[in-house]
Amino acid sequence: MPRWRRCSASQTSTSSPASSRRPRVRFSDLAGRRVAVWGLGLEGSAVVRHLRALGVSPVIALPEAVEAPEAEPSAVVGAAAIAALEAAEVVVKSPGIPVAADLYRHLALIGVEFTSATDLWLSSNAGRAIGVTGTKGKSTTASAIAHVLAVAGAPAVVAGNIGVSLLDSPDSGTVVAEVSSYQAQSITVSPRVAVVTSLFPEHLPWHGSEAAYFSDKLRLVSQGAQHVIAPGADERLVARIRAVLPAGATLHLTGPSTVYADAAGLHWPGVGSLPSSELPLLGVHNAGNLALAVLASSVADASLAPEALLAAIPTFAALDHRMTTVPSRDGRRWIDDSLATAPEAVVAALSVFPDQPVALILGGSDRGLDMTSLASYLQSRSAPVHLLLIGAAGARFGDEHADGLGHPATLFGSMAAAVAWGLSPGNPASVVLLSPGAPSFDEYANYADRARHLRELVAPIS
Repeated sequence: MPRWRRCSASQTSTSSPASSRRPRVRFSDLAGRRVAVWGLGLEGSAVVRHLRALGVSPVIALPEAVEAPEAEPSAVVGAAAIAALEAAEVVVKSPGIPVAADLYRHLALIGVEFTSATDLWLSSNAGRAIGVTGTKGKSTTASAIAHVLAVAGAPAVVAGNIGVSLLDSPDSGTVVAEVSSYQAQSITVSPRVAVVTSLFPEHLPWHGSEAAYFSDKLRLVSQGAQHVIAPGADERLVARIRAVLPAGATLHLTGPSTVYADAAGLHWPGVGSLPSSELPLLGVHNAGNLALAVLASSVADASLAPEALLAAIPTFAALDHRMTTVPSRDGRRWIDDSLATAPEAVVAALSVFPDQPVALILGGSDRGLDMTSLASYLQSRSAPVHLLLIGAAGARFGDEHADGLGHPATLFGSMAAAVAWGLSPGNPASVVLLSPGAPSFDEYANYADRARHLRELVAPIS
């Protein structure tokens, strides 16, 4: 049994523990204090390197491990790691460790101060940062901002949740920081410019509740952002942002008076338009992300010519697993949207093909998300969709919604079996879309591994 007490349901708040009373912590504040680094992933390793460079010797605590990793033989594990965390004055927590975990709540209750790599970096670099978050669209938008700025003459790099720790980003110049909800939960200072692409329920077991997820995500805005960019058409998102907008901050919305996207393309009134055929990404939702990128770039550096910002878009390279075409051997159009792990993302993907018959590979690990929005879309769609259901999430969707959809649904034992049907002569669809609306962990290591297998299964025979 753990030494800490478990929080009962009545003690669980709708926000993360101590989320509103955390002091700002800089690297310079950690000298002479008892510091523990909890977790040793990409961010944890970067924190350890930076602390040691400053002369701080942190305890590396890995409570779930049974032995120290070869790279850090001095790390403490198991019960010793728990004791080290309890004895620390400051714990630098890796983002993958849930704030709903019993140990995190226990440490917060006994007064341990938490920070993170993201917060430590922002505490000294907020003025040159453009932060990007969102349930979906953040990687595309962050990468597009860095591309647009660089092409227009203001070099920028992208770092954060996209695979490069912010602590390893350049010491000067603009940094576009992709920030996940796990990372946003810990911050005490917002970037000067904050971009929010979308907001709907995700990662609820990690955050503890839907309300906590929304609150944690919007800390990117609420902790002092000066400029906030968001999609003007998303009224619920705009209302949530206005509720936490800092005094004196400016909210910039995409729309007819600024930059906006529609089925015809990307438009900036008074500057110019790009037809959809010149956009590097499929779908109005992706065009909307590009509109956010152009608007954010304009706000971040007003000296840049608007024409140059818009002209940079066609040369942006689409990121993998986001509505990317997969070479196939059967003449159909196969689309990899493996990163679509929420029903709203599936709706956006299907909307790219409003009049075409689609075979949709749907499902995976089940997190219990409400799939009503997807079911409602399918009920209103006249173009046929054959649902190829996989995993526990696919099975639940079939049980709850298949009878009233007006579209056929078949449950398969694996994605490989669903793909085999998609390749068969019996598939009448011209498009086969992997937009699963669920994580991959029932069959695969991650969404990229799922996409890799799809490519292998449908690859042309050489």
